[in-house]
Amino acid sequence: MKDQGEPEPGPEAAEGGETLAGARPPRLLRVRLWQAIAGMCVAIAIASLIVTSELADALGRRTNYVNRRVAALNAIVRTLRRQTAAEQTKLGSERERATVGEVFEKILFAPDLRIVKLGAPVEKEKGKEKAIAPAGAAEPASGTLAMSEADDSAMLEASGLKPTGPFQVYRIWWMPKRGIPIWAADFLVSDDGLATVPVDLPAGREKEVSLLVTLEDESYSEEPAGPVALRGEPVYGIGLSSHKARR
Repeated sequence: MKDQGEPEPGPEAAEGGETLAGARPPRLLRVRLWQAIAGMCVAIAIASLIVTSELADALGRRTNYVNRRVAALNAIVRTLRRQTAAEQTKLGSERERATVGEVFEKILFAPDLRIVKLGAPVEKEKGKEKAIAPAGAAEPASGTLAMSEADDSAMLEASGLKPTGPFQVYRIWWMPKRGIPIWAADFLVSDDGLATVPVDLPAGREKEVSLLVTLEDESYSEEPAGPVALRGEPVYGIGLSSHKARR
């Protein structure tokens, strides 16, 4: 039994209560939904960081492996290039020797072959002349010049020479009895002390001329300035023959 003085709830209050009661569950669901979404985002971010870290480690290992392989291949390429250059140099030397050998053989079989002996400078010791050997050499240097005026060619073969150093060169000169020296050729000498060099004959006919080999620097010079390495015997009537001179 209700008291007569207690008012009965009206329809508006009932409707308001139902509205509030019915509005609470959707709001909680929305909060929980956003919490779930935030949790998923955090999980996705953590998973992305883990995957990125693993990919970075794998990429770093792969990069290091590729770099090592590239370095190894570059080393192999450099070695092959050096070997190729050495083989090409050796082949070029063999070809040059073959060409020089052919010219030398042609000169030796020429009908007007002339041979000139060359020797090291001499010094007088107790009234006797003694050839000077280069520093570190057991025997004095010596050489042989073979020439043919008909073929307009000559070849010098020398041994026992001191190896040329940096910016050094052996220079061959024709030394007339009168007049200025005539440059004939330059050449280098390796550790074996041997040399086979083509030599130009004098352009004009000389009544008397001798051959001189000096050790010079690479700079140009009009006359011998360095120490004498070889000196040849005087040669008479050397130069281009008359029919070649008319050409």
